[in-house]
Amino acid sequence: MDASAIAAMATQNSQQQVAMQKDVAVQKKTMESQEMAAQSMLQAMPDIGEMQAATQGLPDNVGTNINTTA
Repeated sequence: MDASAIAAMATQNSQQQVAMQKDVAVQKKTMESQEMAAQSMLQAMPDIGEMQAATQGLPDNVGTNINTTA
């Protein structure tokens, strides 16, 4: 193998490593943004205790059926 072929292989390997590092960095950023969105959704959900307190005193059958018409 001559020196130019070795240099070309080294350059190609280096470019592949940089591309892989970029892909990993993009994936990490995507996962972080998805985690933040999921945390926001979880924080926006009402507390179960509050929901149960709001429904106390209602008959047991309230909220068990959905009335629809066609």
